[in-house]
Amino acid sequence: MAIEQFVKNYIDAWSTTNTDERRQLIEEVYSTSAKFYANEPGDEAVEHHGLEKIYGNITQVNERLVVGNRLITELTSYSENNDTLRVTWQMKTPDGNIALKGMNFLQLDNSKKIKRDYIFIN
Repeated sequence: MAIEQFVKNYIDAWSTTNTDERRQLIEEVYSTSAKFYANEPGDEAVEHHGLEKIYGNITQVNERLVVGNRLITELTSYSENNDTLRVTWQMKTPDGNIALKGMNFLQLDNSKKIKRDYIFIN
């Protein structure tokens, strides 16, 4: 899979409200033993290990921000360095105001799936 499509699938996994599509996208981009890390000021550190835990986390975030607050996720940029991707994104309200910005560092395994996902929210 081309890197551009991979990044699109990654953003879509967090954005789609279709649960079957979300699961399929997560399985396409994350390895079965993937780990997700978040540690933002003011929030407790979060770690999720494995596809099911990551799927549950993404679903919870999606229900709260995409469905609940009607935010729209947009990819703003990405870059690649060996087996690591930097993906930047923003979430906008339906009227176009930016509600949230963030960046993820994605470490890929030998099969080019995510083995570690580190999120940084601005």
